[in-house]
Amino acid sequence: MFVSVVSNYGSRWLVAGLDTRRSSWSRWCGVIAIVVVSAFLAPSASAEEDSAAAGKLFRQANDYFKERDYDKAAESYEECLGLDPELKEAWYNLGVVYGKLRKYKREIRAYRNAVEADPRYTRAWYNLALAYEDNGRLEDALEAYERVVQLAPESTDSFINSGILRARLGDIDGAISAYEDALDIDENQPDAWFNLAVAYARKADKASSASGKAALHKQEQDAYQKTIALTPDYYKAWYNLAIAYQKSGEVDLEIATYVKALEVRPAYPQALYNLAYAYEERGATQDAIKTWRRYVSVAQRLPTEREYVQTAQAQLERLTQGASSP
Repeated sequence: MFVSVVSNYGSRWLVAGLDTRRSSWSRWCGVIAIVVVSAFLAPSASAEEDSAAAGKLFRQANDYFKERDYDKAAESYEECLGLDPELKEAWYNLGVVYGKLRKYKREIRAYRNAVEADPRYTRAWYNLALAYEDNGRLEDALEAYERVVQLAPESTDSFINSGILRARLGDIDGAISAYEDALDIDENQPDAWFNLAVAYARKADKASSASGKAALHKQEQDAYQKTIALTPDYYKAWYNLAIAYQKSGEVDLEIATYVKALEVRPAYPQALYNLAYAYEERGATQDAIKTWRRYVSVAQRLPTEREYVQTAQAQLERLTQGASSP
């Protein structure tokens, strides 16, 4: 999820929440279709009947899922598991269904039962991590991602998501390390580069020396540039890069980068707002006036922009009066 927070420079905004652009944030949601067979060499008649009934209920639940009748799917998976509580695929699918229904505690229970049935069930561990996140259990989610990484060391998504969690828990260095691990596996991961840039920005905020801040801001800029090289239409990376240039006092690059963000997304209110201020800082009054007008035209219909529209209108009035004065 992208969030906007106020930066530490006047009225500039920064899209740099560390929970930004989570990698593969959707669950693995495809239900697993299997033929349920008895595991016994010489099953009793009752065991054969239970196995057949469990298989029928499992297939019925899958059909309900495909029809998006999630309540009936959950009921059928539960009945199936009443007959065969060790069927990991049914626990997994039940977790997917409860996720669809936003019943996160039940979802967690289902995935936990799946990994208890098979401790190496990577998909269930991954979805369990996401369910923990949805339930606000960040430490548990991090442990589940770490288990995925143990079982699937090439899982870049898990490294990225664990990095985001570490950042949210205040471990910025741990987050940076996780993103770097993901990039060691595959350097063409825009999500990793984007979140790495955000982490560098957060670390720079806490740096005690000017040289340390400058070095981290340069790393931040480089990481955003890597993001853009991989996803040139990702307007929020352009926007954050412009903010990074502002922090380094590079107003011309800042302006050019906001312009690039607006080429991708012309009605991007935050970029218009900040660009107008940057033009003012540059002394380009006419460009600032045009940009403030453009911002007001875009933002006046948006409830979330109300207070900023008032600021923009005040700036616009001040600039136009100054421009018309002899």
